[in-house]
Amino acid sequence: MPAAREIRVQVPASSANLGPGFDALALALGLYLRCTLRPSAGGLRITASGTDAAAIPQDESNLVWRTFLKLVGEGAGNNFQLEIANEIPLGRGLGSSAAAIMAGLALADSWSRSERGKQRLIEIATELEGHPDNVAAAALGGLVVSCQDDGRVVAAKSGFPADWRVVLVVPDFRLATEAARAALPSQYARRDAVFNVQRVALLLAAVQNACPEVLGEAMRDRLHQPYRAPLIPGLAEVLSLENVPGMFGVALSGAGPSVVALCTPAAEATVGKRIVDCFGAKGIRAEAMPLQVDHNGVTVEG
Repeated sequence: MPAAREIRVQVPASSANLGPGFDALALALGLYLRCTLRPSAGGLRITASGTDAAAIPQDESNLVWRTFLKLVGEGAGNNFQLEIANEIPLGRGLGSSAAAIMAGLALADSWSRSERGKQRLIEIATELEGHPDNVAAAALGGLVVSCQDDGRVVAAKSGFPADWRVVLVVPDFRLATEAARAALPSQYARRDAVFNVQRVALLLAAVQNACPEVLGEAMRDRLHQPYRAPLIPGLAEVLSLENVPGMFGVALSGAGPSVVALCTPAAEATVGKRIVDCFGAKGIRAEAMPLQVDHNGVTVEG
């Protein structure tokens, strides 16, 4: 059995899709899930603090703990103390479940001294989460492109311009991922598929070459945002925003209801207010958060 010690992990939130990159793109954000695991006599003890702490299970149903056990096995026992400090709003399209899964895997990998590496953790996390976009960004940090086929996951990290800023706007309600998925059609017209392929290519070229002037077009989408807009009052108005000084583009974050915008540093406050006002006009409170992009992904100490 590995020597008893304290292990600390930090995992970023992530915003998937960025408009056209449905189930393929995700950007790691500077909001974090931090977990500390240490041996403790007398059985399992889980504590949670921070954002939405009351909604985080503090028993064996906790997702971080369940994921930890999946990797190390029930033989690890339950004489542990797990401390969770959370900054990621739950049920808001910010990869909270992906962060919890990656945290559990990283804790287990370190506890067992397995050194599987981030690529293997991404593969295991994808099996548990069902799709690789959020877990890949949580593992690698930055802007990540991912794909999967027959259980194989390929993920590549892209550069991201240092002088671009992210404004995250979080409405004051949750949207179940299952409901957001159920709103999507089972088939798409070829013209809509081509529309998105073109804009994903344009988006990646814009990021690689720091060309913000094309992001307004590059972040448009026909595969998921139009179908989810009826579930999120104010989203249609947000996606229709034009001529906002300093704003490059805006998109639904993952399954929503949060929204992510890319802009200049000087425009963060203005962009946030314009988006918040769109939700406010529909009677929904929302909070704007200027954020850094996380470039490290999951980190482990101990």
